[in-house]
Amino acid sequence: MMKINELDITESFPAFITSKRINADKNELITLIHEHKNFFHDLLLKQGAFVFRNFGINDAADFAEVIEALELGDFVNYIGGDSPRDKVKDKVYTSTEAPPNLHIPLHQELSFMKNHPKHIYFYCEIEPDVGGSTIIGDARQILKAMNSRVTAQFQEKKLTYVSHYYYQSMIMKFVNRLQRSHKSWPEVFETQSKSEVETKCLANEFDWKWLKRDWLEIQQTRPATLTHPLTQENVWFNQAHLYDFNPKLLGLQRYLGAKLFYFRKSTRLHEIMYADKTQIPRKDIYHVLDVLNQNTVSFPWKQGDVMVLDNILSMHGRAPFSGKRRILTALTA
Repeated sequence: MMKINELDITESFPAFITSKRINADKNELITLIHEHKNFFHDLLLKQGAFVFRNFGINDAADFAEVIEALELGDFVNYIGGDSPRDKVKDKVYTSTEAPPNLHIPLHQELSFMKNHPKHIYFYCEIEPDVGGSTIIGDARQILKAMNSRVTAQFQEKKLTYVSHYYYQSMIMKFVNRLQRSHKSWPEVFETQSKSEVETKCLANEFDWKWLKRDWLEIQQTRPATLTHPLTQENVWFNQAHLYDFNPKLLGLQRYLGAKLFYFRKSTRLHEIMYADKTQIPRKDIYHVLDVLNQNTVSFPWKQGDVMVLDNILSMHGRAPFSGKRRILTALTA
């Protein structure tokens, strides 16, 4: 039976946990997690992220078993999230299916929701051919790196997120055939029922409004920073930079094409503003993007890797890629 001293554990970000034995398997890892659960929980709070490597994790079912063994929380669905993805098994999804040449900056998953997940997990089913790292960043250090004026403004004014989702639209279906980018509200809320959507909006403190042609507008106001409930550390915790559609985020060509084609007021996927309805200066959004890029950590995936992130302490994103890549993800709360 594997012992804790048979592991190599780095003190890097993320920490890498590998067996000193070359023939370790999933069942040994799960037994080890059960016997030393507090050790892994403490390591996650200290490092913010760690990766299990070379433990024979072969598919989505193995991935789910590792998550269950860690007992960091209950699985939750991706309700309210609008990044394009597919459900693979139970509560396991593909990671974002956004266009592969798009750089997705650091963020915490569903940080715009009151009931955000506490942890997020990634599993490398197929190593990327070129690029495709799941980039990460330490939200504690990112908060410290932000301009104090920008942080003060964000904290004082709070953030209002606005989203628009279609029901049935030939134009949006055509756009999504070109590249998956804009989900319908049945996909976002995993239901065809308007009353169920409204119930889920109430549970998450969303304001909602039904628009023409059964489009849905939702709004929520959330803080820009957060204090971790266990470590009491302050972190940068928002997605303002992902809700402001701009050339720096999307690239000039994609930005101009989207703006000309379907970025009308009532169909624009995302908008962001301060809670008093004033606009966030574009220069401040660009400052946030610059700080995130400067604090981005990247490592190459290996097939079978499982990465565990504290979704408050650590941010994640995705580097562009080409060729094959299949990363699965799951959430717990």
